[in-house]
Amino acid sequence: METPKLNALRDQINDIDEKMLQLLEQRFAIVKEVGMVKQAANLPVKDEAREQAVLTRLRGQVTDPSLKPAIQAIFQTIMDEAKKLE
Repeated sequence: METPKLNALRDQINDIDEKMLQLLEQRFAIVKEVGMVKQAANLPVKDEAREQAVLTRLRGQVTDPSLKPAIQAIFQTIMDEAKKLE
């Protein structure tokens, strides 16, 4: 049974999902540009040091330690998909 509170929370999640989608589209558009720059400079798509630096930086910004594994997994997936676009 749905309640007004549950519906309100779901509406908030939907709003956040839409914002995340917009940000991901922006991120992937930039990733495509990065790929073109790398290709022009004959650089490899994968940069392990950069990936680890990004993950370390983001893990350091997570305020709830219980969320760190999930956040890392999500960003690892984002970067994996980004490499496919590069």
